[in-house]
Amino acid sequence: MPFDGLAMRAISRELDAGLKDGRIDKIYQPEKDELVLSIRRAQGGSARLLISSNPKWARVHITEERKANPSHPPTFCMLLRKYLEGGKIKQVEQLGMERVIRIRIEAMNDFGEWSDKYLVCEIMGKHSNIILVNPDTDNVADAIKRVNSEMSSYREVLPGRPYLAPPSQGKIDPESARFNQFAAAMWEQDENTEVSKALFNTYTGLSQSSARHICVSAGMGEEARVGECGQYELDRIYQATRSLLEAINDGTSVPTVHYKKSHPLDFSPFEPLAVPGQVLVKTFPTANEACDAFFSHKLSLMRLQSMQESLSRKITEHLNKAYRKKFLQEGDLSQADKKDMYKTWGELLTSYAHRFKKGDAVALVPDFVTGQEQALPLDVRYTPIQNAQRFFKIYNKAQAAKKHLVRMMKETQDSIDYLESVLVSVSQAESPAEIAEIIEELEKENYARSAPTRGQKKVQRSAPRQFVSSDGLVIRVGRNNLQNDRLTLKESKRTDLWLHSQQIPGSHVIISLPPYITSIDQVPDRTLEEAAGLAAHFSRATTAAKVAVDYTFRYNVKKPGGARPGMVIYDNYWTIMAVPSGDEIENLLNQGSN
Repeated sequence: MPFDGLAMRAISRELDAGLKDGRIDKIYQPEKDELVLSIRRAQGGSARLLISSNPKWARVHITEERKANPSHPPTFCMLLRKYLEGGKIKQVEQLGMERVIRIRIEAMNDFGEWSDKYLVCEIMGKHSNIILVNPDTDNVADAIKRVNSEMSSYREVLPGRPYLAPPSQGKIDPESARFNQFAAAMWEQDENTEVSKALFNTYTGLSQSSARHICVSAGMGEEARVGECGQYELDRIYQATRSLLEAINDGTSVPTVHYKKSHPLDFSPFEPLAVPGQVLVKTFPTANEACDAFFSHKLSLMRLQSMQESLSRKITEHLNKAYRKKFLQEGDLSQADKKDMYKTWGELLTSYAHRFKKGDAVALVPDFVTGQEQALPLDVRYTPIQNAQRFFKIYNKAQAAKKHLVRMMKETQDSIDYLESVLVSVSQAESPAEIAEIIEELEKENYARSAPTRGQKKVQRSAPRQFVSSDGLVIRVGRNNLQNDRLTLKESKRTDLWLHSQQIPGSHVIISLPPYITSIDQVPDRTLEEAAGLAAHFSRATTAAKVAVDYTFRYNVKKPGGARPGMVIYDNYWTIMAVPSGDEIENLLNQGSN
């Protein structure tokens, strides 16, 4: 659901209870439209209050997430530090049921006197804003987004201008509305209007999903229309709305986040009455925790997707260059192959040199094998023997070029194989931190420019994905090439079982075998199938129906000198056909240990 008035009520109520008399230690502005207030709670401990005016993700809540801050604070951040740092939060209140929170802060002014300031947080989509207001004059001190008369005909949000609340939508307040007022507003609407939409049009602070929830809790079907509602039906909706508000106000409502395949879909200050299939609902102790869990996860996935797309484009550029290089090298090799005939010409001319003399332009000689006459082009400046030597020289030069080309073509193919494997790692990365690891790997391989390291934190090493098979054996899966090397060559035992998709870029997979398993026949079939399925799933062939997966004991896996990250050779292996998707793989992926 959107960040509506009900969510704002649940959040603001918790903030008022938890932050009252808390002292503002520090103010940060990590993004152009986002603030973080570090607060020392009056009852002990600390909290970080996030306020965002992002057009798409505007919100207010306590957060556990920590972001890097710019080395030079923006102007608005400096202003807030001047007026609010060291101040005490005296009240956090929602203005009616609107998506507006006003934080009253008592701070020392320029004259050494305690005075109030209002930090007004307007959560209204593209019109969201964070505004510092002087309550003595009701004037704007400044805002994170300044709004002039050309941008809004209703109000200016500029230093020194009077503060005006956002324009009213003409709806009624569900807390103060009497039943007759509510019923009249509902019946004024077209009789074919859906009841949930009519409720959304009537009450301020409701999103359409909240309105649908209220209608369901009142026993109204989703298809019910206003024309079907009499006083009895409207009274049930009226009472259901009041009951939901009371539950949110007294803290008995249970905040939730909805997930589908580990991806956050929605959050709500209350438990849903109906949940679509494959949707998991997780409850949270507070609305702030639910909100933070939803947005931090959602935005992290969006950052991840953006990073994946950007990095994939760069890798694809390198791949295209490598493929073009391979095409040219294959052409050069084809040309070099055509010069093998010069060796035969040299041998023929050497054998029949006595028949010709200097100045001859062509030598007609019988072929050694077929006996058919061949016409050899001669350089009239040279003797027949010198022409034969010239043919051998052309041949030897072509042979040297072929040896060099074969070496270069192997290097080019190695580059292609490596970059293809990196693309797989990028597509299957599960966090921005994993992308950072891959970028570091590419920098070491000279496929990406190294960023300045001064003042930057070292990239955190992620752990391999870890699963437990149906037989209780641990299966580990590498997340990128450097991790594949560490997992296979350093972190596994020589007697563990190693798996990899056959001739397809993918992750290294290790089954950690107990000491009593010493032969391949003792490895449980179910575990082998599950590990092979994971090797297929975490490969470029993840969408294929079946994938060939090689497996062998770890001591049969070697890394050649100078090989790129993730590249190994192996022998004495077996092959199994594995299914990269399906219920068994889904059950493993849902273990939550990765």
